[in-house]
Amino acid sequence: MSIHIDKQESKAFLKQISQRLTYGVKKSAARFIAEQLGAHTDGATARFLIWHPKITQSEKVALRLYIPQQHLLYDKPDQHISVIYRELEIVAQGEYAGAVIEGLPAGDKDQFGAFYEFELFLKDGSRKIVRDPMAWSMPYGIYAPAELYNVDKVRSERKDSAYFQQLGKELEKLEGRRICPSVNLLEVHTGTTTKDGTLQALSNRYKQIARAIEKGNELTPDQKNLAGFDAIELMPVEPVIEHPEVHRFWDSVYTPEKDGEEVTIHLKKPTVINWGYDIVIFGSAAVNPSILTTGRPHELMELIETLHNFPGRPIKVILDVVYGHADNQGLNVMPEEFFAGPNMYGHNIDFKNPIARAMILEMQRRKIDWGFDGVRVDGAQDFKYYDERNDQMVHDDDFLKEMSAVEQNVAGVTYRPWMIFEDGRPWPRDDWELASTYREITEQQGHPFQWAAMIFAYNTPYNYTYWVSKWWRLKELFDFGNKWITGYANHDTMRRGTQTDPSSINVNFQLGNSLKMVMDNAYNNPSTTLVMNGFLPGVPMDFVQALGNTPWSFIRNTDTTYAIKVAAEEAHFTEWQITDVEFRNSRHFKKLKDMGFKSLAGLRRFSKALLNLVKATEYNPGNIAQLLNEFDPPFEVMDWSTEKLNRYALAWTDDLHSYCNADRHSDVVDPKKADFNLTVREFRLKNRWLVGNFTGKDLFRYREPVDGTVIFYGYRKDPESGKELIVAANMEGQARQVDLKSLNLPVNDWEGWEPVLVTPTLKPKPIGQPIKLSIMQGILYQRVPG
Repeated sequence: MSIHIDKQESKAFLKQISQRLTYGVKKSAARFIAEQLGAHTDGATARFLIWHPKITQSEKVALRLYIPQQHLLYDKPDQHISVIYRELEIVAQGEYAGAVIEGLPAGDKDQFGAFYEFELFLKDGSRKIVRDPMAWSMPYGIYAPAELYNVDKVRSERKDSAYFQQLGKELEKLEGRRICPSVNLLEVHTGTTTKDGTLQALSNRYKQIARAIEKGNELTPDQKNLAGFDAIELMPVEPVIEHPEVHRFWDSVYTPEKDGEEVTIHLKKPTVINWGYDIVIFGSAAVNPSILTTGRPHELMELIETLHNFPGRPIKVILDVVYGHADNQGLNVMPEEFFAGPNMYGHNIDFKNPIARAMILEMQRRKIDWGFDGVRVDGAQDFKYYDERNDQMVHDDDFLKEMSAVEQNVAGVTYRPWMIFEDGRPWPRDDWELASTYREITEQQGHPFQWAAMIFAYNTPYNYTYWVSKWWRLKELFDFGNKWITGYANHDTMRRGTQTDPSSINVNFQLGNSLKMVMDNAYNNPSTTLVMNGFLPGVPMDFVQALGNTPWSFIRNTDTTYAIKVAAEEAHFTEWQITDVEFRNSRHFKKLKDMGFKSLAGLRRFSKALLNLVKATEYNPGNIAQLLNEFDPPFEVMDWSTEKLNRYALAWTDDLHSYCNADRHSDVVDPKKADFNLTVREFRLKNRWLVGNFTGKDLFRYREPVDGTVIFYGYRKDPESGKELIVAANMEGQARQVDLKSLNLPVNDWEGWEPVLVTPTLKPKPIGQPIKLSIMQGILYQRVPG
């Protein structure tokens, strides 16, 4: 079929847009227009719509098309392909331009479709390339043309329709048709959970676990770390910022000059390393191509299908989204009118701009329509606008309510997802740690969960006295935990942990005889798991890296401006997470070794010096390089320059990304811990009432006087079944005898109690006998009525 523009339909389409704007960009008009933005196709006809204020300054707007003439081998690191270039003038109307095109090939599960971008021919004679921020598929990143993708066809073939049909029946009984919360949660960083670091690899891993369960086979320790959850939370999967020099994944060998000519495109498989939070908003409806094996967005749906069809019980899938701010690179790909000025992350979003507001809500709708059960909103305290009358920034809580109100439609079932907000307001005010309630949004909206205080970044369970110093926060779980995400290990807490200077704190070496062992045990502590997952209210979240004793830190290879600073701030990672054993391992730190770092001591000395010079020079790379070259004795690597420091930063990130991959540490997963952790999670799944707040005579305390040991103990009773629990755990300090009968628990009858959860290395005793608990040891007893 020939490719041509349907001029009549194009004009009618833009007239419809214009009519919606008769009375300005009101909320309803903005919502309608946002739904039309981007590229939509039924396989035969494609409809395009773009918004950009500079369209009003343009003589004409063209749609630039690249039609592949051969099958793309996406997993090939480097290739050249031939494309037919088409350039079609489209209809412009105010700040919008669009067209209806016939005959364009569309991508699906099995093939790539036409690639597209727009060009504005400005009245001053200049030209501007504009790419689609609402695209469904961006196989070559944010600085390349998007792909025309038949999302409706792909989604019509989903394999978890039965899950959604059952969900639809359950939602009929629920107000607002909102999905219920899970009982526990696993946080997953796709890029470092499996060796390949892709959504397809993660899906295959869960299929492997499912087959083992169906066959009745024993799971391996690393498989157990992924099991026993009724929900997983994917860290952001949106396209992220890119290194302007290294990440050129789409490069036209020469600039096309006329419609219909054949052009050669140099393609590279995207290899962006990022923890997911460095986003530009642009492309947030698409999937980060660096975590796709095939370059096909349906890998995301395939993972969701696998989890929804998991044997025994479906696993919900939560998506972590970042809409409250954008990296500075956002200015390269979005209209400046989308933003409202700089902030500590890059730029604020102009939430007062109706079309910007509507675009974000539409991006959310499109992404969650892949079949997600819940949404975790990163940094909700960052959603702000400027109140000119009072000269202050104001939280845009109305927008957060709009996010909660977005309705999804999957497999013919309409629903609203479970909403989770990370909100630490009044952060970053000086007194935020004291003043943050972590309840603001829940109190406003009722249904959402929020991240609890105990899982925010600045929590340090590797310090002496941590558990008594945080007792006031822990107590809040008793009354508010039923609407909190709880736990103690996640991407933020572990990152902050490894950035801490161990010489500046009182490290609890009772957790281990090396800093690495201390860190590993602090974030995978059986007594803490027993308390958080087996006893206290809330929805406890675990983290893949923590469960597998796998290192974790701040990882990105996406910029030059702050690359050296980012690498320098990880200096203490070399103390917390690397020992001589790991450094000598030939599979670790290959690029740093190639640069000349031959010993861990040498790397540590250089890393600390670099960190100190970043501070001393107020981050002046030229001065830093000069001063490094003057050190005596010299470092293992010398002759530093700004360029070489940037090479070091990239080598550091590449090696760190590899080192923090959970599969690379699967051989050192503690089998006893893995078994215990899984047992605790399964216990919670069978006792969903634990999510609720304390009732009746429920209590949780620490033994006083402390006398060198923090012993937590408590009692809970299920109001419906009458089941009772008693827990005791040594959180920190010397080994101590614990006599539960002497602790004034609300128990009159000590018969019928059985130990159901016992930490590794602890030999259980009957509840009436004193038991000696060492650090990281604990026990939970249960009594069932009748």
